[in-house]
Amino acid sequence: MKKRIVWLMVSCLMVAALLLASCGPAAEEEEVVIPGEEEEVVPVEEEEVAPGPEEPKYGGVLNISRSTDVQGFDEATTPHFLAPTLNLTNEELLTGDWAKGPAGTDEADLIFGGVNRMDLKTGSLAESWEIPEAGTMIFHIRKGVHYALDPDSEASRLVNGREVTADDVVFSFNRYIDPDGRSYIRLAYPRLAASTTITAPDEWTVVIKCPPEEFGDGITQYPDQAMIMPREVIEEYGDMKDWRNSVGTGPFMLTEFVPGSVVSLKRNPNYWMKDPCGPGKGNQLPYMDGIKWLIIPDASTRIAALRTAKIDRYGATWEDAADIMATNPELIYKRYLGSDSCMNIFMRQDDPETPFADIRVRQALMLAIDQPAIKEDYYVGDAEILVWPITPSREYADAYVPLEELPESVRELYEYHPDKAKQLLAEAGYPDGFKTSILCYQQATTIDQLSTVKAYWEEIGVELELDTREYGVWQTLTGARRYKELLYGYNSGIGTYYKMINYNGTSQFNGSYVDDAHVKEVRTAMIEIVGTDEAKVMEMHRELVPYLLEQAWVITWPNPYGYIFWQPWLKNYHGEAQIGYYNGTLYTKYVWLDLDLKEEMTGRR
Repeated sequence: MKKRIVWLMVSCLMVAALLLASCGPAAEEEEVVIPGEEEEVVPVEEEEVAPGPEEPKYGGVLNISRSTDVQGFDEATTPHFLAPTLNLTNEELLTGDWAKGPAGTDEADLIFGGVNRMDLKTGSLAESWEIPEAGTMIFHIRKGVHYALDPDSEASRLVNGREVTADDVVFSFNRYIDPDGRSYIRLAYPRLAASTTITAPDEWTVVIKCPPEEFGDGITQYPDQAMIMPREVIEEYGDMKDWRNSVGTGPFMLTEFVPGSVVSLKRNPNYWMKDPCGPGKGNQLPYMDGIKWLIIPDASTRIAALRTAKIDRYGATWEDAADIMATNPELIYKRYLGSDSCMNIFMRQDDPETPFADIRVRQALMLAIDQPAIKEDYYVGDAEILVWPITPSREYADAYVPLEELPESVRELYEYHPDKAKQLLAEAGYPDGFKTSILCYQQATTIDQLSTVKAYWEEIGVELELDTREYGVWQTLTGARRYKELLYGYNSGIGTYYKMINYNGTSQFNGSYVDDAHVKEVRTAMIEIVGTDEAKVMEMHRELVPYLLEQAWVITWPNPYGYIFWQPWLKNYHGEAQIGYYNGTLYTKYVWLDLDLKEEMTGRR
């Protein structure tokens, strides 16, 4: 496989930096005493005692960055992932359990964006919940939670810090499922929205019902995705699209938004939550006075801000990680594997006349790509090969099957066997190969990766044409499922793997148009117990994985590791990124700043 010069440069940097970062001081040699010989008296060195956990401190402003602008502040008009400040100003019924992450029992990394295990959640606005049967969720609203009162905000004064009740939940959710609305739930899950009923039998109870066949979406979208908002603000202003109308129960209050520049938030002094674990257990949250969110589109500028301590945390790619480690050894980092960023080749097989309807063709195309070489040469070994249908993670370790534990017939699909690939093509009726095209978007990395695939497939007689479009056009065509044969796209819904949207159903994420009876059967059984028996759901998925991989419905590209860097004065932080289901930046309410250390290292607080 041909290697670009830049790969070699990155390889050298990466290997050197990782070695420097991982190597500690050499262990002292122990003196061996041979029985029967005169023993030398060796003084026993006093064992060093590691310092205990530091007591949290209040104060300071956390500086973080974002590559894209904030698009909105109301989930009824803007998709959740384009309105990131909602995670800090408003709250959901449930959230990820910080006490089960590295700061507590260390059962989860809290990095994956789409983790939807109910046993890794805790109550937020709902103090507790019940799932009596698939399709029914009962939430008991926490008493004593009040909307934040910011005297400088007209909208906040309108709500006047009143207590949250079940009516707020019903009102908010009915906005999201409104037939005339434009919420993410309404647009992305129309059948769920149309079939859901939300009621409040009393002031502190909410009952959500949907058909069992929609429950996989329901348990994903309602408890830990949909934000609760006050009725008064919506009735007065029509919506909360204007940031000045932001009012919620969250740990911070929105005080400034300059498009393309900065978002500022200040501490909610009357926030209800206490620190759930660690040396600060029982302390009032949040610890920090505020957050400043800098909008910095350029990656090199963001890295420069990290190096000069203008930001306190940064998520870096594997290409940039080695250089950051080498030039800023004082930074702390966490290596992680992304979830929904995995790139795949989907092969339409809904037409029985297409080559991809034949499993031998699909397997041949996999066997023709040298994935181990790509991992070692392109990513310097800093990647994982088996990243579909889910990527390896601590949260879903029991649902994942490592490559080495798969049957040999499946393992070899991820190796390099061009001769066997040619044989399978001949058996399928394509001894001389065939021509095909793949829809992709205009990005240097994408073109580079697919050019590599193109070169591999040429060796077995398959001619690949790259149908390259602008990203927006690619999104439109993908969403409408308008591509002829192949699609280069990304995984979605890994954290809700039981929904199987990458290989079942009619959404854009089932890029290969898979319609398989066995998959449907297993999916139905899993949905019946999701949320009530997570261990069994994972076991069922693990048993299904070898079958899924053998079908070769999707060809994956190795997924590289990412790196989260943070400054030494950011305390009680361990690399957490998502506390629950796509709750980005929610870690900010648990962490604190050692301002004395920051001043010592930078000369400023």
